[in-house]
Amino acid sequence: MFQRCSVPAVVVGASMVAVLGATGCDMGTCPHMGGHSSDAPAATPDGKPLTFANARCPIMGNPIDPAKVPASLIRDYKGEKVAFCCGGCPGAWDMLPASQKDAKLAAVRNGR
Repeated sequence: MFQRCSVPAVVVGASMVAVLGATGCDMGTCPHMGGHSSDAPAATPDGKPLTFANARCPIMGNPIDPAKVPASLIRDYKGEKVAFCCGGCPGAWDMLPASQKDAKLAAVRNGR
């Protein structure tokens, strides 16, 4: 049986951090990191961890461990793979306009 995430998938604008913080994800650690027990880490066809554009979650700022990110916590954006820390973040990302996505991704890119 799949475990449901308690974090809402749809959040809007400035209330995003407050909503995620109130429902289980915080700025320090996320209890959902790595997805749920039914989500296997995403990998390349030869079994290596995927390479992501970001080292930290563009929504919450939490560190990303490429070896633990399941497919459900990944979005393709402008030809790159973007990883998220928990189940609420991909939905929040999806609601952002491209200009905000660009700014958030620039702040958490690998090498920063």
